[in-house]
Order: sequence, then C-alpha cells, then structure tokens
Amino acid sequence: MRKSCLVFLLLVTALALAAGDRHMTIEDSLAVKAVGAPQFSPDGKTIAYTLSEWAREQDTRVSHIYLTSADGQRSVRLTNGEKGESSPRWSPDGRKIAFTANRDKGNQVWVINPDGGEAERVTSEESGVNGFSWAPDSRRLAFVTQDVPGDKDQREKRKKDKFDTIVVDRELIYSHLWMIDSQTREKKRLTRGDFSVSSPQWSPDGKWIAYVTASTAFQESKYKDISADRNTDIMIIPADGGAPRKLTANPGADTNPEWSPDGGAIAYLASGDASSWAAKTDLMVIPVQGGTPRNLTRAFFESAGGAAWSPDGQSLYFSAGIGVTSQLCSVPASGGSPRQITQGDRLYGQFDLAAGGKSLACLLETAKTPGDIWVRDLMSGQEQQVTFANPQVKEFALAESEVMRWKGPENFDVEGVLTRPLDYQAGKRYPLILQIHGGPYGRFSNGFNTRVQIFSANGYAVLMPNPRGSTGYGIQFTTANVGDWGGKDFQDYMAGVDAAIARGIADPDRLVVMGGSYGGFSTFWTITQTNRFKAAIGHAGISDWYSFHGQSDIPGLMEYGFAGYPWTAAEVYRKYSPMTYVDRVKTPIMITHGEEDRRVPIAQAEEYYRALKSRGVEVVFVRYPREGHGIQEPNHQIDLVQRQLEWFDKHLGIERPKKTTEDRAKD
Repeated sequence: MRKSCLVFLLLVTALALAAGDRHMTIEDSLAVKAVGAPQFSPDGKTIAYTLSEWAREQDTRVSHIYLTSADGQRSVRLTNGEKGESSPRWSPDGRKIAFTANRDKGNQVWVINPDGGEAERVTSEESGVNGFSWAPDSRRLAFVTQDVPGDKDQREKRKKDKFDTIVVDRELIYSHLWMIDSQTREKKRLTRGDFSVSSPQWSPDGKWIAYVTASTAFQESKYKDISADRNTDIMIIPADGGAPRKLTANPGADTNPEWSPDGGAIAYLASGDASSWAAKTDLMVIPVQGGTPRNLTRAFFESAGGAAWSPDGQSLYFSAGIGVTSQLCSVPASGGSPRQITQGDRLYGQFDLAAGGKSLACLLETAKTPGDIWVRDLMSGQEQQVTFANPQVKEFALAESEVMRWKGPENFDVEGVLTRPLDYQAGKRYPLILQIHGGPYGRFSNGFNTRVQIFSANGYAVLMPNPRGSTGYGIQFTTANVGDWGGKDFQDYMAGVDAAIARGIADPDRLVVMGGSYGGFSTFWTITQTNRFKAAIGHAGISDWYSFHGQSDIPGLMEYGFAGYPWTAAEVYRKYSPMTYVDRVKTPIMITHGEEDRRVPIAQAEEYYRALKSRGVEVVFVRYPREGHGIQEPNHQIDLVQRQLEWFDKHLGIERPKKTTEDRAKD
C-alpha cells in the first residue's frame, strides 16, 4: 500500500508540474535552451553534447559543451568560452574531446580533457576551420580550411588603400583538406586544385580519408551561386598524401561519407540530378575498391538522412521526415526493406550509436517538450531521458495541437498542424493565423514551436499546412507543384482554412496570413488572389520571380521550378509573380526583411513595397540591419514578434496593453 501511495503522489506531482499556468512571452521563448550534437564516448558511458542559450547582455546565443552520463544521473558543463564552442568529437581512445571555437584566431580546433581543465588550441588557420575528424590513433586530425589568397600584408594594404575591387567569378577561393598532429602541431596539405572539400572521415585503419568534393567554389563576397555547387562526389585519399581516387559519379549530390566498421565500404547519401531541387535522397553503399553503388532505400517513400553503421556492419540507421513527424529507421547493409524503429507523434533528430551497438542517443522533441537527449535500447525499444535542459517549460500553459487533414483540388490529400488558442472553448470561433512554410520543398512538423505558443497565448488559432510541394509525403507529393508555384498549392492551403472554419474553430471574418521566404512569396501572392484576409505579414518574400533569378544565390531553384530561364520561360515567371497582380492588393500588409539577406535580397521587398505604397495600400516596411535570410539577433526577434502581434491585433480590432521598445528592452 505504501508503494502504491508513493506512485500516486508522484503521478499527482508530475501532473501538477505539467499543468503550469504561465503564458509564454517572447522573452520566454528566447530563454528556451537548444540541445544538439549528441555523441557517445568510446566506452559508451558518457555523452557529449552542445547546449545553446540566450546571452542577453551580448544580444546573441552562445553554445557550450556539456557531458552527461548515459544513464542521466550526472551532467556537467565542460567549456566556458565567451563566444561559445561547437562540434564536440571524442578521440577514439576517449582521452580527449576536440571541438571548434572562435577564441583568439577565428574558428579553430581545440582539445580538452573530458575531466576538465584548460583547452589547448590545435590549429591556427588564418581562414579558420570548417570541418574536422579524429584519426583512429587519437593523435592526428584531418581538417578543412579555406585557402588564403595572395600575400596577407598586400591584401591588407589593398583594403586600407581601398584598391579592393572584386571581379565576379575570378580569383575564386577554395577549401582544402589538411592533416595535423595534435601533439607536435606538424601539418600537411592533402588536396589542392580548383575544387572545394568538406566532411573528412578517416578509415578504420587510419590509412585513408574520405571526403566530399565540389567542382566549384565561392568568392568571399556576396556574389554566390550555390546552384553551381550541387553536383558533389565522394573521394578517398591516402592519409599520408598521394593521388585521390573518385568513388562516385552521380550527377547530383553525394554527401555524408561513413566508413563501414571493416573499412571495406562507404555509406553515403545521394540525391538525383543536380538540376532537380526536389530530388529524393537515398542511402547508398559502395565498395571502397570501386564498383556499382547499392541503393538501400530505393523502395523507401521518403528521403534518408543522417546515416550511421551498426558496429557489426550488418545494418545502417538513418533518419527520415514522415508527415509531420521525424523518425529513425534501419536497413540491412546487404539490402532489404527499411524498417521504421521509432513511432508516435514525435520528432527524432540527431543521433549517435554506442560502440557496443545496443543503444542509441538521439534528440527527441514533441509539441509540448523542447528537444532533449534520450537513450534508446535498440533491443527492447525502451527510452530514457538523460538531459533536462528546460525544466521551466513545466511552468507554462501550453496550447494543444493536432494533425488536421483535408482535401485539396483534384481530391488531393493534404494535412497540417492546427494549434488551438490557449483558452480554447468548444463552440467558440477564434481569429486564425494561416502560416505558410518556406521552400517550397520544406514542411511543418508537429514539434515544440515557441512562436506558435506565443500566438496561441494571445488568443489566436494557428494553421500550418503542408500543401503539395512539401516534403515528408513522398516524391510525387513533393514534385506536384513543379511549374505551378502559387497555383494548386495556394488552393491547398485555402482549403485548409475552409476546413478550420467548417470545424467551428476559425472565425471566417478574422483571418490573417503570414510566412517567410517561399512562405513570404506565398503571402505576397495570396493577397493578390483573395481579399478574405484582414491583414498579412510577409518576411523575406519574393515579389518578382523574373528579377529574383538574377539577384539570388539559388537561380537553379527557379530554373527547375519553372522549367527554364526567365528569357526562355518568361510567361510562367510572370504568371506566378505577385508583382504581376499587385494592382489587385487591398489587404494591409507588413513587410519585414533582413538588410544583408543574400538568399532573397531586400530589393524584392523594396519592389513590392514601392508598388503598394504608390497605390495607396496600407503597408509598413520594417528593415533589420545586419540580418540575413532569417532574423538571428535576439533583440531583433523580440521586436519582430511584438510587431507581428500588434499588426494582427490592430487589424482584427483586438485591444491589449502594448509594450514600448523601451519596455521590451527592460524585459
């Protein structure tokens, strides 16, 4: 009886903690810590990981390295650098942890004893380090650094004298593979040429290094075209230097090489033709001696990601986005049917296998809980949480979300995530935010979404649809909007709004719409096609596909999506550009954009704003200095979300106490 009473009391306590009553604020959302990069120690007893948190005084987020025992009983912080650390990697003997940090000479590789103490810098590259890997001997490291063009003093003099002209597509800068002895600091260059290198991985015997190579590279300037860098291959090179050998010849992207435990094969991820931006990514295995690669996921309906070998080399594990969830799967290395090993309405993220192959550490997130590390027993399927990064979340009242399904045009099956207002009452209708995702080859998942919780706490229902063109539903679904951006995908999310209204949740007279990137385009487009929304917010949106092709770093995306160039397919570029129909817009809109955005240059926002302003449409244009495609600075995030709420409240006639910029700064 005593035991039963104890269990009952623990259950009551847990329920009480889960039923918090605080409403989440913008500042609360920024205070949520992010866990990442779990990696088992070689003996399987400890897990290294990163923890990112808001540094309020510096107005940034800082990541540090932590250690937790595999049973979750002990957790310690290992690093304390002012600017943070990332990418922890155990040495194979377990005596050191290497990581990258920008402490005194750019982003360099450092090593530290897992028991603590002072870290030692291993590399001193002028351009910093952007990828590294331990050798099996726990002494050498392979790393990638960008070449340094010309004489440093001469470069500085040219810059000082302002003779620093840039000639586009000339004097290209490449990243190459080096090896360094962590004790003597002796280093050796392994690759050179007109190509760039990434993702170095040592063979189990330490004699070879596999890496990814791309035939083109970028200048250190804003003039970049990543479309030209989508055909990559897997190479191997002798660790002591010598001629590299090419393993793959796929016309698309071959990435993420992983050696088999016996060193006889390499697993990697391969996408289709580089011209296809919606191509499926498959898990492949190729013999190190060369030959025909074996496709392990040909029959799997979605793309594979994040592959890892089992210690016995008999199987491979990978992750996959399935609908609004993310799951972990396994497949025999010799071929066979992939098997989903996790289930449920959850997001399983980055993972690592213990050396014995009996357990797996992974990030796990739900709609009500931020990501933490869980350890899964691969035999029993039992899972145990080992990090508890955000205990404060129990204090919040969190809104309920559900997966909603409906029919689009042509009886097309569509689903999305609907989050109800925090104080939802059945039979009462609420203002609805239609939020449209970017991509278009992206998706919404049913994870812990702090922005949605903020909107919900302020009385809004939020619908996040995955229309045709989204990932997670198979290649036919993903490619169903090719050549039709703004066509039937627009009708899909309009049908979702109708479904939310039909269910008695959304008020048809209080609808608003928002989105960023392709979602920003979709927002710009939506208000040219309908006047049913009372207000709109478009972030980093495309207003004119024709001009965007020449401005963006991804012109290939349009060449694929519209089946041609602006000068060969001008009609379709114009047909789906919001600027073509800008004279129809009546909906009040707030346009937001980062001034340093290279993906969608701010000229796209300026073009749309100027047209609406000239026509007398109610429009506000908010520019964020220093920001790129996404808004990263925490103070800017606070400002952005507050403006979004105030804009929607204003146009729906919702009155609530307003915070000034000074008030938010004090918070």
